[in-house]
Amino acid sequence: MKIVCDFCKTEYSLDRIPSTSVKCAVCGHTWVPRRPLKQNLVLKFLAALCALIAACVFAVVVIVNYQSHIEKKKPIIARIDKNGVNVIVEEGVEYISVSGAVINQSEDIYGVPNINIISYDKDKKQIAKQTFLPPATLLEPNSSVGFKYILNVDPQIVQKVDVELKDM
Repeated sequence: MKIVCDFCKTEYSLDRIPSTSVKCAVCGHTWVPRRPLKQNLVLKFLAALCALIAACVFAVVVIVNYQSHIEKKKPIIARIDKNGVNVIVEEGVEYISVSGAVINQSEDIYGVPNINIISYDKDKKQIAKQTFLPPATLLEPNSSVGFKYILNVDPQIVQKVDVELKDM
């Protein structure tokens, strides 16, 4: 058993804890050694288990909140303008013109990925997915850049046009 002088912190090894006061051989301080508390291993195990479960729950909550935040607000988005889908005629041939913008919603500079324009028929089936290079490679914080593309599909069968950023 180990006891320690309260004053000078000298350590003594004894067979048992004395029931009376003791005097330190180094500094002369007198004190009554305290009996160590009996440690219950079951309680320690339960406390450690509770701490582990709490840490796991906390980690899951943080990860879920972070993932949902990323899904809710992507830093870069693409949108088609309100009247951005038009049929144009050049040399007697009809084309679909799509105009819109790529927007950086964040406070950081971001690289702009390629743009996908997807066309759908009346049954909401995808007709074509065309990929275009972005009009800019980097976007400053809270800025946007416009785009305009001519689609390579028959305007007679296209009912809806959508835009997305590739790999975002």
